[in-house]
Amino acid sequence: MAQSIRVSVVLPCYNCGDTLHASINSIIRSTVHARESMGISLITEIIAVDDGSSDHTANAITDLQNSVTQPFISFKGILGRSNQGAGRARQEGTRHATAPYLCFLDADDEFLPRHLGLCVHALHTDRSIGYVWTERQLDVPIHSSWEPSLDRRTVMNLCVRKVWHELSGGFPSHPDFRSMSTEDSFYRLVLEKLVFGRLIPEKTVLIHFSSGNSLDRQKVKFNTPIEQWDSSKEEFTPSANIINELEERLAYVEQIAKEIRG
Repeated sequence: MAQSIRVSVVLPCYNCGDTLHASINSIIRSTVHARESMGISLITEIIAVDDGSSDHTANAITDLQNSVTQPFISFKGILGRSNQGAGRARQEGTRHATAPYLCFLDADDEFLPRHLGLCVHALHTDRSIGYVWTERQLDVPIHSSWEPSLDRRTVMNLCVRKVWHELSGGFPSHPDFRSMSTEDSFYRLVLEKLVFGRLIPEKTVLIHFSSGNSLDRQKVKFNTPIEQWDSSKEEFTPSANIINELEERLAYVEQIAKEIRG
């Protein structure tokens, strides 16, 4: 194989004791596929952050730390946090990441086999791009007109150079972002303003429906053609805290981008 490429995969984990093993196994399968079928000498660091779970998630993380034994995969578990939301859990995980590339996965979703190989190869061979994203496969039907928009608003299908993650300031800190489920879209918008990214037009991440998640809450919306959706039905109204943090972050990254371009 060629020179090794390292990637860190960060998973926020909240009450996911029954699904975490499947998510971790999907990361392992994707790593093995990159090595055995794509000729990429991939070394994967998995970082699972327990976000104050009340079920057996912490035990599942401990079990995985003892059972992941492949020489090209390492597993770190971060326990003992209070519940602060997925965005802040991801941010904590990235602080422990040591690889030059970052991927994210929710602990009830899965990577399809080609995900990691496609993402790291794209970044490793084209230094002009700061991040890539892929298309997602959903296990519930939505109208196809929504798919490109949703693919650009989530992070489970994203791979970013760690240096650009750090320059972006990472995920937002104010709790209003968590309560309004806007942590991922904030992060993607900031990245778009900071550095060029590229779509890999292939479905490489499997998103599972679960009761109460964003897909469940917006079933009517996502089954209506996007051009027919009445946006006045949207319940979301950004708080002053969200507006202020977004404006400040965008101004910051626009200045960074100008300085880099000279």
